[in-house]
Amino acid sequence: MHLPSSFRNCVELDQAVDSLWNKSINVNTRNVYSTGYKCFIQFCGNHITGFNSRTFNMSKVSEDLLIYFVAHCQSVLKLKYSTIKLYLAGVRFHGVNFDNVNPLCDKFGHTYQRLQNVLNGVKKSESKTLRQKLPITFKILQEIVTCLQCGFFNHDYMDLTFQTACVLAFYGFLRCNEFTCRTVFDPDSNLCVSDINFVSECEVTVNLKATKTDIFRQGIIISLFKIEGVVCPYKLLSQLMSYSNNQTGYLEILPAGRLRLYINNNYFRNYGILSVIVLIDGH
Repeated sequence: MHLPSSFRNCVELDQAVDSLWNKSINVNTRNVYSTGYKCFIQFCGNHITGFNSRTFNMSKVSEDLLIYFVAHCQSVLKLKYSTIKLYLAGVRFHGVNFDNVNPLCDKFGHTYQRLQNVLNGVKKSESKTLRQKLPITFKILQEIVTCLQCGFFNHDYMDLTFQTACVLAFYGFLRCNEFTCRTVFDPDSNLCVSDINFVSECEVTVNLKATKTDIFRQGIIISLFKIEGVVCPYKLLSQLMSYSNNQTGYLEILPAGRLRLYINNNYFRNYGILSVIVLIDGH
């Protein structure tokens, strides 16, 4: 049903409709839409013979034209996927507003599938910025341990625990969650004092009860040996065990006499070791 002619001359309602339409989107979005529509009109003027922006009706916009416009935005204007999507939204907004037609859909109201595929191609072609992950080298490990030995946390037990954790992870090739606990300590899966065994004067073993590669949780024994220097795993584990025996207040007695030997995962990742590394090497 067409709008009766009596409404077309109602200035008050026309103004009310215009006001509501203007309020449907904020100013910033409107500006982006306007830029996108102007870009589309300029593209049409450059590639369509006899194009007249004043008489152009959005119902004449084809899927092929939109596809080539997207390609133009990506390859010529060097626009990102998100910006191209906004530009197309601007074209749609103008078509709905002035020509009562959605140029991004066919006559049945279905979104153009080929256009969506091209947009997906634009999205996937954008190179994602990957966070650089630098390895902890032996030299950096030495500096971390030296820094902790100077009292980084101003807490002897914490400094010693972090030294041991770093060295143990380095020589044992451990993932972070293999020697830390995420939330509540679980003696059946997390590292305990009873998992440390000094088998000789130069060898110590660590029993990992749960690892990513040990899906049946049979446990994995890691052997570490005494070496010279500040990053000796045997020496640090020995010091930590001695400290634990003399300072039992830092450890909680658990069922079957199992003692905690852990660092909180989030604390280790987000504050502890990262703070030391940034201080040393800018990692």
